[in-house]
Amino acid sequence: MADRPMTTRSATDVVELLLADHQAAKSLLGRFDDVAPAGRADYFCEVATELVRHEVAEEQVVYPVIRRAPGGDREADTRIAEQSSAEGILADMEKLDPSSAEFARRFITLRQAVLAHATSEEATTFPLLIEIEDEESRRALGGRYEHAKSTAPTHPHPHAPDTPPGNVILGPVAALFDKVRDALKSI
Repeated sequence: MADRPMTTRSATDVVELLLADHQAAKSLLGRFDDVAPAGRADYFCEVATELVRHEVAEEQVVYPVIRRAPGGDREADTRIAEQSSAEGILADMEKLDPSSAEFARRFITLRQAVLAHATSEEATTFPLLIEIEDEESRRALGGRYEHAKSTAPTHPHPHAPDTPPGNVILGPVAALFDKVRDALKSI
């Protein structure tokens, strides 16, 4: 058998990854109306996990880069504040009965906040990222983003730091806590 050349998967541009996450989130959030109240708990776990992982990875990888651009601090602070607001809603929702009318009302608020945030990022953050980083750098950021997302917490931690170094130090601790918490729930 002839030796096959080794192929390596090249990292994807971080903007492409972020846009794909936004499309996936829009689709996921759009399914709420089709989920029976009895199935909302599992559905909400999926929503929370996806949103939190995306948010944490952006805070660790994307926003520090954005801060280097002219006006970048303001852009990053605005987007992080939007994410923190959504994280607070998620944390509040974890305390509610998923089959309740209050949960459904809060979900609509969450969905509106997340979609508005995604629209703002696509309009202002991503073009800024494309302007300040070349394609090779964005691919490297894409690899870092994928790694950060894969190791991120799975539940909201609204009182955890949103910026380095606190989020980089405490993020793995929160992720470990979440994995233990999820494992205990499944027993």
